Amino acid sequence: MPLAQVAFAEAFVALTDGILLTDTTGRVASANPAAFRILGEEKLLGQVFEELLLISGATTVEQTDGHLVRRAWFPREERMGVLEIVSTPLPGNRAAHTVRDVTAQAELLRLKEEFLMEVAHELRTPISALIASLDLVVEDVLTMPREELERLAGTLRRSGLRLEHLVENLLDAGSIEAGTFQVRAGPSSLRHALSEALAFVQPMLESKGQRLTTVLPPDADRVMADERRTTQVFANLITNASRYAPEGTEVTVRAATADGFVRVTVADEGPGIPADEQNRLFQRFFRSRQVREQAGGLGLGLAICRAIVHAQGGDIAIESEPGRGTSVHFTLPKARHLAEEAGD
Repeated sequence: MPLAQVAFAEAFVALTDGILLTDTTGRVASANPAAFRILGEEKLLGQVFEELLLISGATTVEQTDGHLVRRAWFPREERMGVLEIVSTPLPGNRAAHTVRDVTAQAELLRLKEEFLMEVAHELRTPISALIASLDLVVEDVLTMPREELERLAGTLRRSGLRLEHLVENLLDAGSIEAGTFQVRAGPSSLRHALSEALAFVQPMLESKGQRLTTVLPPDADRVMADERRTTQVFANLITNASRYAPEGTEVTVRAATADGFVRVTVADEGPGIPADEQNRLFQRFFRSRQVREQAGGLGLGLAICRAIVHAQGGDIAIESEPGRGTSVHFTLPKARHLAEEAGD
């Protein structure tokens, strides 16, 4: 066999896409190993291609003079898998068929569409509150009692903070993906960062009747970190804890020193996270199926927290058990510890 034919045969066998050639009667004359694997068939040669189980139920998505593109759906774990079948005519009334598993691409498209819907939903609430409050101010600003004006100003500020938080998370997600994400670490106060975060999360806690308990010893206050970014970490973690935990429960923020680091824990009394999902929690857009339906959110908070903590020399991890709540632990270098090292 000529060398070129040998190389072609080896490539045909090595391809990860399924390749099938059909004869003039539409029967499979040749198929590579990937075709058997993707179609889940033990026997292909001699079978009528159009009568194969997955092919027979395929839906046409594009048809041109040279190609017929179809898609077929099949059960795969919790969601449906998707196959793309591209059929191309060959001389002599034969055809070549490429079968590709495009489940990952279809899932990505679904996530993008779902993400856009979630962004619109998350933005709508604070924008509606802003508009309603501004309408009241415009109509009654001259006659409105001072207490009412102060209440409306508070509503406007909270709505503005929520919008700022959402936009900041979206921008950070983009910079993380682009590799341009940055922090500016310096000696800062953990207590002050938490205080700034509470201005954003306190209304959410109050609306659900939840209690926030903090345990921040004096020796765990000074860290080497970007204070604005650390505020963002606190806001994201406490927001998650509040959002996914039942009304009337407790959210705890606790800090302790260990080996030159401050270890912070944000714990809730929510439903917990299944073990098979925990390794995906820091992926962008991922939300646990336990809370996906009843709680909002964009699935960006934990991914951003990880980027911030890692950029500051710390680490972050999750400890959770279904029915027993979730704890997120993150570490930051102690400012005094780093100063001592610099002086050595």
